[in-house]
Amino acid sequence: MKKAAIVLTLVMGGTIGAWAAVSLTIAFGAPEVQCADGGANVSVDYTVSSTDAAPSTVVETLRDSSNVVKKTNSYNIVGTNVAGGWTVGGRTKTHDSTFQTIALADGDYTLEVCVIQAGAGGNPDKKVCQSVPVTVHCQEAIVNPCANTAPFGEVTGNTHISATATAQILFSGDFGPSAYVVIKDSDGIEVGHALVNRSGDSCNYHANWKFMTGSGADIYGNHGEGNYNVVVDGNFKHLEFSVILN
Repeated sequence: MKKAAIVLTLVMGGTIGAWAAVSLTIAFGAPEVQCADGGANVSVDYTVSSTDAAPSTVVETLRDSSNVVKKTNSYNIVGTNVAGGWTVGGRTKTHDSTFQTIALADGDYTLEVCVIQAGAGGNPDKKVCQSVPVTVHCQEAIVNPCANTAPFGEVTGNTHISATATAQILFSGDFGPSAYVVIKDSDGIEVGHALVNRSGDSCNYHANWKFMTGSGADIYGNHGEGNYNVVVDGNFKHLEFSVILN
């Protein structure tokens, strides 16, 4: 399953060392939208990972742009190496699943997946929630192949990028022939900006952010180590994602 880089990790503190080290994460694949008569058929793959194989409850909730719930579903992950249970791979246990819905009208949606893992030994339950955007624009897709591409962005090697190296900014979505990219530091001060063209007939965009030389750079310079925010706008679409320079 192809995973997107949208991952949230919850590490619980506690008096018992083994429990304190437990982590719980969710990773999404790219939403798939198939246009059909009466609406779109949508599926989103995701993987739940945990360092504890305790029984867990998963709640899926799809909301529209007005925060109205369009579909909700829940199920339990019980047992290891059994159908519908945890798959053990060393210390990490994983569970793959797919959210599905049919006849979804055109619009922008958000799929939220929450995982609640029962506590033990007097420790509280662990809970993590993560969301992914789902875009349905079947009527527009007739003339715009990127209409159903939900915005997604990442920086290759994020958290392992030297402040004296080069960052490769990759993003996709329906931002039009070109997208306007702005990079800001943790104080909201702009580092640089650029107009980035779409790559061929794809829905993908790529920008070079260089630190030591401006040669071949779309954006040049930084404010040293720290957290930065990449802001993308185009075709009335908006996207933000972070990058850390070490």
